[in-house]
Amino acid sequence: MTKPSHLTRKWLLAGTILTGVLFGVAAANAQDAQPAKTDEPAADETTEVVITGSRIKGKEYTSASPVTVITAERSSAAGLISATEILQSSTTAASSGQINNTFTGYIVGGGDGINTISLRGLGAQRSLVLINGRRMPPAGVGGTVGPVDLNTIPSAFVSRYEILKDGASSIYGSDAVAGVVNVITRSNFEGLTLEAQTNRTQDGGGGTANLSAIWGKSFDKGHLALSLEGFKQDALTIGDRDAFLCPQDNYYKADGSRADLIDPTTGNIKCYTHGIEGYVGVYAPFDAFGLSSYWGSRKISPGSTPTEGVTGWAFTPYAERSFNDPKSHDATIISPVKRLSFFMQGEYRPDWLGGGELYSELMFTLRNSEQVAYAQFFPYVHEQSTINPFRTGTVPIRSIIPSFPVNATLAQLGYPGMGANPISLYRQSSEQEVRTLRALGGARGEWNSWAWDVYLSHSVSNGTYSNDAIILDRLNWGTGTNQDTLELMPGNACGAGAPTGCIPFTELFSKAGLEDGNYSKAVRDWYFTRDNGSTKYTQTILEGSVTGDLITLPAGPVGSAFGVSFRRDKINDQPGELSLTKNIWGRTTAGVTKGTDTLSEVYAEFEVPLVNNVFLVKDLKLNASGRYSNYDSVGDDTTYKLGLNWALNDVLRLRATHGTSFRAPALYELYLKDQTGFLQQASVDPCINYGRVGEDGGFVRNDRVRANCAAAGLPADFAGGGSSAIVKTGGGLDLKPETSTATTYGIVLTPPETGLRLAVDFWKIEVRDQISSTGAGVVGACYNAVDFATNKFCTLFSRRASDDGIDVIDASYRNIPTETTKGVDIVASYEKDFNFGNLLIDLQATHTEEYLSQLFPGDVVYDYQGIAGQPAWVGNVQTSFKKDDWRMVWTLNYTGDTENLGRFGEEGKTSPTSIIPNATYRTDVEAFITHDLSVQYRGKDWYATAAVSNLTDEKPTVIGNGSTITRLGNYPLSSQYFEGYLGRQFYLKLSKSF
Repeated sequence: MTKPSHLTRKWLLAGTILTGVLFGVAAANAQDAQPAKTDEPAADETTEVVITGSRIKGKEYTSASPVTVITAERSSAAGLISATEILQSSTTAASSGQINNTFTGYIVGGGDGINTISLRGLGAQRSLVLINGRRMPPAGVGGTVGPVDLNTIPSAFVSRYEILKDGASSIYGSDAVAGVVNVITRSNFEGLTLEAQTNRTQDGGGGTANLSAIWGKSFDKGHLALSLEGFKQDALTIGDRDAFLCPQDNYYKADGSRADLIDPTTGNIKCYTHGIEGYVGVYAPFDAFGLSSYWGSRKISPGSTPTEGVTGWAFTPYAERSFNDPKSHDATIISPVKRLSFFMQGEYRPDWLGGGELYSELMFTLRNSEQVAYAQFFPYVHEQSTINPFRTGTVPIRSIIPSFPVNATLAQLGYPGMGANPISLYRQSSEQEVRTLRALGGARGEWNSWAWDVYLSHSVSNGTYSNDAIILDRLNWGTGTNQDTLELMPGNACGAGAPTGCIPFTELFSKAGLEDGNYSKAVRDWYFTRDNGSTKYTQTILEGSVTGDLITLPAGPVGSAFGVSFRRDKINDQPGELSLTKNIWGRTTAGVTKGTDTLSEVYAEFEVPLVNNVFLVKDLKLNASGRYSNYDSVGDDTTYKLGLNWALNDVLRLRATHGTSFRAPALYELYLKDQTGFLQQASVDPCINYGRVGEDGGFVRNDRVRANCAAAGLPADFAGGGSSAIVKTGGGLDLKPETSTATTYGIVLTPPETGLRLAVDFWKIEVRDQISSTGAGVVGACYNAVDFATNKFCTLFSRRASDDGIDVIDASYRNIPTETTKGVDIVASYEKDFNFGNLLIDLQATHTEEYLSQLFPGDVVYDYQGIAGQPAWVGNVQTSFKKDDWRMVWTLNYTGDTENLGRFGEEGKTSPTSIIPNATYRTDVEAFITHDLSVQYRGKDWYATAAVSNLTDEKPTVIGNGSTITRLGNYPLSSQYFEGYLGRQFYLKLSKSF
């Protein structure tokens, strides 16, 4: 691979080639032109299609590459409305977790509110999304815009979705590593159709509604079609479901009975809706006598006396502390979204183009989304701060620690007072508005067996985003404490040097502020605000191609396609002022992410008929394609793909493909600027008090962590560094492009006159030099490592010499060695006509055999197949019966069981907990099976569909707190369980044509 040189000259050369090829064909076309043909299947056909993955027409069951076709009719029968629901429920995607509207508060590529598609679990950035065979643009907010937002797909105007299930960089270019999603819109639509769809949940919340109008008309020299669509997703909040309203530890004793703590205030099992709140954690300013600096939580208590420490404050046992404040119940589980979409496509055949046609597409989407979460507000207040009620040294230490060996006051022991962490809840809302515009214009024509096509597209995504924020420098002065260094501010709270208007933050310790998060208007206006940012992403593509038959061999004509392509991407993310200046408490900050990349490519594809109509060879074809890509950022490379399609007879067909793919770093992976977060030491450093014994008498850290922390020279009672750890994530201008290989081989059975069709395809994808951000978890991974002394994770962070606290964590994007996944896809259908109607059974299933990942050369290779969010088996079966104008459809959806302990080679389905003696919690997730039932009536110019989704109201498995599975309430957090979060739903669709 070489860095580009004389790039301008290469552009001019490629442009000259393109101009010569296209105008040569256009001139020939003017001499002997034929009108362009259309090949559009009916809405409910799934067999005769124009496949994705080649520039040559074919059929789903006779393609060398495995392709799944999902029609609008099939999706509607399952009660699915949006492109997100349809694509993420496909088996190629459902074998891994997907990003949808349930990820409130999580940092995801493209920003809050985005919906993406990740094929084979390899990530949205490795799954290419096209519309009518042409690349869709990225959209979103923040510095990590790169993936396609599925919200931009004009769902109402979609005829079908085609999913190519192997790599295709040689056909479509970069990003087609795991596969390709091709959105095919309706063609030659005539008349006016109005549609209304709604999906309501039985228990309330999380419903959707969709209204659309589609108009189309053919005229003498062309056709024009318009689509307008409005979509609304209602919020599902914590308060809408008991499982989210009261997350529990879900610990069990040996006899199977619950071992959870009982809340003495209610007499019921304790709920943990959020972190602790309404309390003050008190600390010694330094360790003494081998004791931890943390001395427990205090709550305002009218009955408290000075003998308990400080008047008005009383120690509160863990079981009595609040983790379930009712004010947090409007936090969103599923975020609300409003979306307006417009789509236009047209064709016009002017006389001067000699039978060719001009065509265009115009797409516009406006997305408004919002997320609500509740976070702990826990500023540190120095022991000498004038607002700290615990700054007195007259407190007897035995009032805090009854077993302390010396009966003395804090001052007598050298303590001027106690540091304090007032912990309250505050509401964090985030809002996004994203406007995406894509305009495309092109021309195409035919001449004999050759066709030419050239188009230019330009897209712009303009996004604005706004987040609640706490102004850090004002908080520093108002508490008298530097929140980064935990040192006393000069002049104390609002002292000399404080900004004009500074208000001492004494309300942190008031009952209203601490327990309810209610502050006076003056205090709220001074400390709390909104931080507003904007993101602009543009993409311009110029592409031209010619297709036709090169020569004719004894077995048939050799089909071919040649093309050139130019693309330019540009990102400009401007975070809010507070984020830019790193003046926000408790939230990530970022610099300006700004950059451009330019690409020029040439490609070719050939389909060669080798043999036909001989013994055991009815048809044997070889497909070969190649592409040369030159990026301004990372240089050039080539990719190829070979496919063999062998029909032995009318019944049996064998097929295989092998090819390479190439993914250049996305703009954010190159140019992300100083995304910095500040994390409390306790949240990142497992060595803090690693020798501490919990309330059950057991160690709070496992044996390996304790041994590694000791090997690092840290004492068992290590108190942790004072100031927060800095987590830095940035782009890597020295990144190498990813390369990959994909191999498939399969068998296709299509016995005539049986109605049966079966395709079984084995696949394997290996990604090398994968680009990834390692995150702040590298610290925990280091101290949990068996090879602690040499583990590469341990090189990605540093400790301060002054106090041994974690200083800087490098979470930037870097190339990691390999990631490999393999498995098998099964697609089958059976159709039979009876005297009383038509029966159609359609099955799609995917088994993922392994998902291997290695982060550093020589490191352990982990197999993540079968852990939560990555089930080994997923599938669905749709059974349809049609009689006259009526159709009934039953859909069964299957997500296989998962087990996180298997990732570490352990046995069993439970893991012990150190919180409660002899208790265990579940880490396995049972198979999740749902049923959908629908009935459709189709009249002359109207039809109606009524459906019940998740008919039996299935819920995901309840898992334990403290497991390695991320939870949403009591359930595992993963997109496969989305229907379980909602529960039983009722769907209605009405359509009227004029």
